[in-house]
Amino acid sequence: MGTATQFGEEAIGVARRNRSESTASEWSILDCLVAADEAVARSDHSAEDRAGKKNFAERLSRELAQRVADALREDFPGITPDEDGGRHERRTRTGKGVKKLDVNYSTPDLGLGLGVSIKTINAADPSSGRYTKNLTRIDNELRAEAKDYHERQPYSVMIALIFLPESACGDGNGETPSSFGSAIKQFRHRANRIGPGAEAELFERIFVACYRDAESGRGLTWFFDVMEAPPKQGRPVPPFRLSFGQVLAEIRRSYDLRNDPPFAWATEAD
Repeated sequence: MGTATQFGEEAIGVARRNRSESTASEWSILDCLVAADEAVARSDHSAEDRAGKKNFAERLSRELAQRVADALREDFPGITPDEDGGRHERRTRTGKGVKKLDVNYSTPDLGLGLGVSIKTINAADPSSGRYTKNLTRIDNELRAEAKDYHERQPYSVMIALIFLPESACGDGNGETPSSFGSAIKQFRHRANRIGPGAEAELFERIFVACYRDAESGRGLTWFFDVMEAPPKQGRPVPPFRLSFGQVLAEIRRSYDLRNDPPFAWATEAD
């Protein structure tokens, strides 16, 4: 399999290897946002109160989980949620009992082979206008998830996708980084688990997704690998803004590196 360092180098840096792609192809989560809007509208709460925000976040996460599972289904048959929209948050045994996982690929041979945890931050803190208020809470949730799953099933590959509005890139100034930059700094130490013997509290990969929250182009989304260096303010330059397809390819590759790592022969012999 190679050394842990070699594995880590294989598992990160997708943006560096894709400089030839000057722009990320467009992927939209508009339908997911609309479904979340409708979930709030059907409830007795507004989108501005705490219960309304909770309803929005829960429905958005559910819709995103379905989109991700559907996109991975060809390579991971039996992944949940299933193609009919059932088996959301499939229950999986961990080191601390049975817990729910947003996207789950398990087999009798592997147990949990691949898990994707989806987190969303959808509203700025009214007092600061920034999106940083819940970063620590989400990091604590990710730490607990990674630890509980990896302690029981150390070979499982855990991926986190964290969604936040694109306006999070523009709320920094002077020496204060944007909420987006702060998120990358916060979650980097939770990523890059390089092997089954590495720290259980880490995820194999973490990507932050920024979706456009303005009416024009609402829902258009790009991704960023937390192992890359973010700008202190503003959006990353195009080569570092990953498409959904690129992220899917990296999820598949991370899974393959753990379960069927490539073997290279020497090109010359004596």
